[in-house]
Amino acid sequence: MTELSRDRYVAVLGEAKSRGFEFVRFQDFLPGAPALPGRFVALRHDVDFAPSYSLEMAELEHEAGVASTFFVLVDGHFYNALDDEVIGQIRRIHSLGHEVGLHFSAGDDVALRLRLLSELVDAPVCSFAQHDPANAGFADIELPGRVDAYRVIRDHDLVYVSESAKMWRVHTFETALEEDRNLCLSAHPHSWLHPEDDYFAMIKDFRSRRMHEVTGRFDAFIDALAGYFESRLAERP
Repeated sequence: MTELSRDRYVAVLGEAKSRGFEFVRFQDFLPGAPALPGRFVALRHDVDFAPSYSLEMAELEHEAGVASTFFVLVDGHFYNALDDEVIGQIRRIHSLGHEVGLHFSAGDDVALRLRLLSELVDAPVCSFAQHDPANAGFADIELPGRVDAYRVIRDHDLVYVSESAKMWRVHTFETALEEDRNLCLSAHPHSWLHPEDDYFAMIKDFRSRRMHEVTGRFDAFIDALAGYFESRLAERP
């Protein structure tokens, strides 16, 4: 595992700019969009856990003058995209000038989820990226007027760099910037911004938070049952 931090991320953004890279979103690859810059980074974030960290990263990038794409799971196991707080976070990310795209699993009805996410964002969703293709295999999906992030990477011969589970592949973000090629950098906001360096401990923290949320809802329901039964009994003749 590698150490990631807010300061390191900000430094990467600054280094990319100093080397002449411009940041683009995946909607910028749509047919009819303005011409892409000669030297660019397609910056993406998979919102796998804790959308609050994604909003924090969106604000950080906005301050740095950088726009990126956040891929959201509308039916993920680790957060509820229909929760009012999460909807507010997603819409705030979009309002900062970032793109919100769809993250989906193999076998999902992608068109349905794109429509649902568009409603949540209150704006068209133009791009999608598969979740965990390394284990599930790639789903070959083509939707008119939409951009497949992995197809963009392939068709534009981008160097793809990710720190999934805090483990680099061939490159780190820093070494990738030294390549004389355009890039796709995939940064998971929770990995960079959560205070816990150990990935396992971080996931256990997310588990604890979700358990607390769910337990609190069940406890509130149970606490209300006594009053409910009393009111029903009072209705009897």
